[in-house]
Amino acid sequence: MRVVVTGGTGRAGQWVVRELASAGHEVVNFDLAARPDLELPGTFCRVDLTDAGKVYDALFQFRPDGVCHLAANPSPSGQAQVDVFDNNVISAHNLMQAAGDAGVQRVVYASSEMATGLLTDGVVPEQIPFTEDERRPSPNAYALSKYLSEVIADTLSLRYRDTAWVGLRINNVIPPDEYGKFEAEWADPSISKANFWSYIDARDVGTAYRAALEGTSTGHEVCLIAAADTRAKRGLKELMAEHYDGYDRFAADYEDPRSAFDCSRMRELFGWTPSHSWRDR
Repeated sequence: MRVVVTGGTGRAGQWVVRELASAGHEVVNFDLAARPDLELPGTFCRVDLTDAGKVYDALFQFRPDGVCHLAANPSPSGQAQVDVFDNNVISAHNLMQAAGDAGVQRVVYASSEMATGLLTDGVVPEQIPFTEDERRPSPNAYALSKYLSEVIADTLSLRYRDTAWVGLRINNVIPPDEYGKFEAEWADPSISKANFWSYIDARDVGTAYRAALEGTSTGHEVCLIAAADTRAKRGLKELMAEHYDGYDRFAADYEDPRSAFDCSRMRELFGWTPSHSWRDR
């Protein structure tokens, strides 16, 4: 299968490129700048996804069977919110519409854990673990941009019924050489309380994209993806009670150190489960 990966030189994208290439797919990386130091497989094509004409030109040049969209402005803070919002929403719409017009069979795109709205200060889920049905409004421009990518896919799935759409609500991505950063969080758990001490290994992002790309779903599906465990040494029940005013709404079958994110939909639809944990170092 010929697959376009957007943002293939990025933090998560490079692992998607490697995973797809290792599975025998022909990969074309759409990004703003190549990174020769990464020695990524496949073909590179410079594309500004905020320019619809360039997106159409590049996509019709390669005519892929599938698209894996990861390119985005990943910074929820530290810059003008309109820059984050405009870049992410316009890029997603340009690419998705072009993919539909090009007759792409499957589009797998990066939503985010932040699209749930639960990463808003003080907002907690009705129950842990929680599913894709749990969603709240968020004041964060990045969170809104990612949620709107799901709305765009919902809309385009009605126009392009022969294209399958899969949104992955990706957790905090940790490359395998960065697990050392968890040590500071063990001393001060408040550092990583915002997403309930969850994460996903970058290699598992790659396998999740491959599973969704090679799947047989139709219409539009949205799935949470996260590591099976937390990033904390202490138990999640203890940490939630301590940092969220005595929170104790856990499912009867919950056991530490299971993640707060329930990824069973991803398993049921595509047979995917996370394979990597910091505990296996």
